[in-house]
Amino acid sequence: MSYEEWRPRIIDAARHIASRDYQKEEWFPGGRGVSSPDEVYQLLIEDLTFDLFLQTHSHKLDIRQLQVANELRSILQEYYDNSPEHPDPKFVLDDPQWDLVRQAADRFVAAFSGGAGPP
Repeated sequence: MSYEEWRPRIIDAARHIASRDYQKEEWFPGGRGVSSPDEVYQLLIEDLTFDLFLQTHSHKLDIRQLQVANELRSILQEYYDNSPEHPDPKFVLDDPQWDLVRQAADRFVAAFSGGAGPP
């Protein structure tokens, strides 16, 4: 997949991770859609193959983008490595450790949406 196709999809996935409001709307019955903490992880790490994106397009990224991408990848993986197989959305939503993941995702979105790197 080209950088131009991949980048907006990765940014959208990171926006979902960064947004507590999105998670409140998507993770619970009666919300806009159906999602879960598991799906957030799968969307970025497995389905969009974040690692492959970084390997394939790292030469197009500036130092800040590489730093925040690696930070997000690392903190998200650490969170899921230390969580039950299917984390309870109620717990995750208010977990201070998940808030650190949200903050990392917010930094990622800012770095990739702020005009840095290729258009």
